[in-house]
Amino acid sequence: MAEGNILVVDDELVICELLGDLLKDKGFSVNYALSGGEGIDAFSENNFDLVIVDLKMPDIDGTKVLEKIKEIDPDSVVIVITGYPSFETVQTALRLGAYDYITKPFDLEEISFVIKRATAFRNLILTNKKLMKELEVQNIKLEERVKERTRELSLLYQTGQDISSTLKLEEVLATIVDRVCAVLELEICSILLVDKQSDELVIRAARGLEKEIISQTKLKTGEPISGWIAEHKEAVLVDDIEKDPRFARRSKEKYYTHSFISAPLMVKDEVIGVINVNNKRSRQPFREEDFRLVKGIAAEAAIAVENARLYSSLEETYIRTIMALASTIDAKDHYTKTHSEHVTEYAVAIAKEMGFSEKEIEEISHACQLHDLGKIGVHDYILTKPGKLTPQEWEEIKLHSLKSAEILRPLVFLGGVIELVEQHHERYDGKGYPFGIKAEKIKLGARIMAVADSFDAMITDRPYRKALPKEEAIAELKKNSGTQFDTKVVEAFLRVLDKSPQIVMHTITT
Repeated sequence: MAEGNILVVDDELVICELLGDLLKDKGFSVNYALSGGEGIDAFSENNFDLVIVDLKMPDIDGTKVLEKIKEIDPDSVVIVITGYPSFETVQTALRLGAYDYITKPFDLEEISFVIKRATAFRNLILTNKKLMKELEVQNIKLEERVKERTRELSLLYQTGQDISSTLKLEEVLATIVDRVCAVLELEICSILLVDKQSDELVIRAARGLEKEIISQTKLKTGEPISGWIAEHKEAVLVDDIEKDPRFARRSKEKYYTHSFISAPLMVKDEVIGVINVNNKRSRQPFREEDFRLVKGIAAEAAIAVENARLYSSLEETYIRTIMALASTIDAKDHYTKTHSEHVTEYAVAIAKEMGFSEKEIEEISHACQLHDLGKIGVHDYILTKPGKLTPQEWEEIKLHSLKSAEILRPLVFLGGVIELVEQHHERYDGKGYPFGIKAEKIKLGARIMAVADSFDAMITDRPYRKALPKEEAIAELKKNSGTQFDTKVVEAFLRVLDKSPQIVMHTITT
């Protein structure tokens, strides 16, 4: 199998053949074009993974060829070769979108390395586009499914509306139990779900049962009472459990009065769980109208539980995919290969110190892991440049937070994560980017990320400088507290470092 299709555009046949022999030995499929016009025509007609173009050709200048190729396919990867590598020439080519350049006479090992890196970058671009398209399609399907299911709910006694108010499974189950207990004035209600790994029914939400019963109850299909309901896929109203031949020999499940209702939660003729109700506060037996209500709630509950599971599964899929993309950013540069991991650790520690809720901490954690995702569109030579960036290069770097947010925006479930990613380079004094907002207008989570991000950047090696000692980095945080950084965030981080100094040891020794 070919490693990729490459087009070489050069008016010197010997150069074309030399590159062709080299690339064919590496497993690439190679086509030649001996003029700029021929190269443009060939690219228009065929799909090439990489184009190598000489800047000096008699008919059409190489920069014009590059420009035309980028018009045809903005995602094309082009390497320019030149025998006259002036700064202006190279800068023009890179500004027009060239991935890299090689000077004549070229070293075969060098060009082999550059081509391998360029084809890998091309594959990354195509993979990213494919994944984002799939994410977009899945997101649309998810929204359509949620809307369709929501329309189907008839909302019995407001219970359906309450159940559908969240797509978090634990919240759905708790809401169902609470609403059933309130509507039927119950002392006991429980929901058991099928554990797909053990194929047992386990209690996932309950009111009125001891913790020991909740943790220890595990029923196989067929075992009374819930196991019987799951096996027969049938709801039951029992007036007196002691006189019912199906349940005379009772299981571990606890019933305080003789009357109870049990109904299966079913999706597409498959039982996913069972809802049980018992013990009216009035001590009266259940009536037929209670039975109809529980069966209606069970139908709505099954849909809500399945929606929550689907949503949770898609959330996990989205997060894993995006996290994988984010990890490629750190992997591109050995200087920052664990940067997101360290920033996450610092930011989570700060958030805990400041008393954030678990949900807020999870949001900050996701934002930290995704904050540099936009650098996927920044050229490697900029990310790893050892010297000072040009104004144009700096402007490209500054766009990465907006690009990160743009990539994540279709994932509506991320919510506040996107804002944190977008704002993590804002400064407390308003001199940051991309918006130049200041003080409390910046999300607190983003202000925490700014401190964590800057601290890790200071204590790790970068292409343009060596790592600072921990004490010097702390001094910089204090020096810029109130200007670049939020004072209360810096103070919280200093408390973290005082309580847990080991939090930075792994970073310094990396």
